[in-house]
Amino acid sequence: MKFYRVASFSLVCSFALASVAAARQRMINNAPAGAGGMVNLPYQVQDNQGTTWMLYGSGWLQQQGNMPVYSQAAILSINQNQPTMNVNQARLDAKTGEVIFENMPCMNTMVTRRIKLDKDAGVARYIDVIKNTQNAEQTVQLMIQSNTNYGVSSAQMVPDPKRKDNNLAWVAQTSGNRTVVELFSGKGTKQPFTIAYQQGNSQVMANMSLVLPANKEVAVMHFHTTSPDPVSGVKWVQSIKESQLMKDIPPALRKLIVNFNNGQSFIGDYEILRGDVFDVVELRTGDQYRGTVKEPSFKLTTFYGPVELPVDKVIGLINVGEFRPRQLVVTADGEIFGGKLEKDTIAMELSSGQVTQVPLAQISRLGYRKRSGEPEEWTFDKPLVLMRSGDRMGVQLPTFDIDVATRYGQLKLKPAAVAAVSFANEEHGIHEVFLSDGSKFAGLVTADRFDMKLSTGGKDTPVTFPCSAISRLQLNPRTAELDEYTPTLSLTNEDQLVGVLAGKLKLETAFDTLNLEAAQIKTLRHAKGSMQDVQVTLWDETTVSGQLSETELTCNLRCGVAMRVPVALVEEYNQPSPQPSDALIKKVKDFVAELNADDWKARDRAETQLVGMGPVVIGTLKQLRGGQNPEAQQRIDSVLKQLGKQAESAKPSTGAAPGAVPGGADAGQQHPVPDPVAIPQVEVINGPVGR
Repeated sequence: MKFYRVASFSLVCSFALASVAAARQRMINNAPAGAGGMVNLPYQVQDNQGTTWMLYGSGWLQQQGNMPVYSQAAILSINQNQPTMNVNQARLDAKTGEVIFENMPCMNTMVTRRIKLDKDAGVARYIDVIKNTQNAEQTVQLMIQSNTNYGVSSAQMVPDPKRKDNNLAWVAQTSGNRTVVELFSGKGTKQPFTIAYQQGNSQVMANMSLVLPANKEVAVMHFHTTSPDPVSGVKWVQSIKESQLMKDIPPALRKLIVNFNNGQSFIGDYEILRGDVFDVVELRTGDQYRGTVKEPSFKLTTFYGPVELPVDKVIGLINVGEFRPRQLVVTADGEIFGGKLEKDTIAMELSSGQVTQVPLAQISRLGYRKRSGEPEEWTFDKPLVLMRSGDRMGVQLPTFDIDVATRYGQLKLKPAAVAAVSFANEEHGIHEVFLSDGSKFAGLVTADRFDMKLSTGGKDTPVTFPCSAISRLQLNPRTAELDEYTPTLSLTNEDQLVGVLAGKLKLETAFDTLNLEAAQIKTLRHAKGSMQDVQVTLWDETTVSGQLSETELTCNLRCGVAMRVPVALVEEYNQPSPQPSDALIKKVKDFVAELNADDWKARDRAETQLVGMGPVVIGTLKQLRGGQNPEAQQRIDSVLKQLGKQAESAKPSTGAAPGAVPGGADAGQQHPVPDPVAIPQVEVINGPVGR
């Protein structure tokens, strides 16, 4: 009997010890933030829906239990290879609650994956940090792949509202009655993932070509979650605020992320300090005073003039410099004013009610609490001056012309016709001019300074900006959007003019001299291997080659300027809607006149005839439309729609380029076409200068 009692007792003890060990392991695997330490894999977290989220080696994700949608998710590959792990453990960050897979080697890189599983929201956030272990820059092909347990019945992309050509996320309804949501990029980012998905497949891939500087780190962030239905998933993606996503990410790590915008939290290497309930003053020692800043305004002495900023416009202040500090004052709409504050102290009312004067020299940063009505993001949709020093000020549209010396002559540009002027060109010292119609060309702004007025910092505050100190002048952030019908002239010096050729040309062929109407030219380009010979395609697809008698071409830009362009600089001219011959134009006019006939049969017959003439008559119809009665206009619109489909199926060569202003605060965005009547003309006042 004693033997059996001992055996039973030993069995019970063994079972109890095993249960304790299992419970301990479960506690380790599901340790909350604050526990920290190493955890064995797979690491497990159960969400509020009863689904278990599991992390395996190299950080890929799987679900088990109730409605496990993901079979394998967030699989990372670099140049088609996955990171490798030497141990079956990861580290749980005690402060952030992230599961960290550290220093995994992969194809001349070192990868660290920081994964935060939010069991309440049912969201997995990944921050993948890729370090280049080489002494030279390298470009790697990054891929994130996910697979679902259930078949995908329907799927859709969520486009970027700021950049229509980019997609933010993939939302897929599965046969498991649950929707998968994969978010790979933030709104307006300059380096998005490209999402690849084949209809009917249960796999999605996001790809990116990532440039890694020598011995430096770059990070990407992505999210994996589920929703009850596709509508809820799309709404979740569209409602996301980047500022909230970045809020709990350390500043040093936040700066590494390239596929979500984080620039509005930083001024250079300095992060803008903001308070939640109170204003905050941070000292150089690290101490922070919380309460209410009692300054009525901020008066600055700057190199471009005195500026006074009302306190309701200011969100923060940064002290820059160790020995002779310079203050950067940041406004709610993203303006940055740098200079020396008039006062040497900042008045701060503490939460106790005591008012103290904090010496400015001891302040590192100052931040106001969030105010109601404050914009979530800076839009930069007004005239701006960006200085080489980092200052960024809103200005009133100037009243003076901007003189620019170009290869095409001396130009006097009306401010309303100019989108931006880039003064800081890294490749050469020549300035770059971007017009509101989408044209861009190189030149030299001849003025040595601009006398302007600020739009913030006191009504009509006059300032003077030395051109040598300006990085970029933005006057009209909205530029014309180029499409397949936009005529463009591309030049060998990388300039691009948006407009049409004008005048009469003489083309000397091998057997005759042809007289050409420039308006009837569809394409013009240099013959292969020759700088003298050109090949011209006319409106009716006639193709002829030879040498032009003219040494310059007249190009009428869409904004109204006539520019003289050397033939030797022409790379390619494309006019998707060239003017047809006079005989054809007469026929078009006759048919358009019949659209106003009393007999409906005649009107139908004329509409059919116009459609049969093909896309070549699109331009002429657009010109004639305005003078017709409402029914004729409606029929012309119908004809144009059908001809547009014909042109699209024919896939014409457009030569068009995105209509955004490169390098600007609003760079890369697509913009609506401005009213061409409102764009002033630009006058050529003398001969060309060399580039």
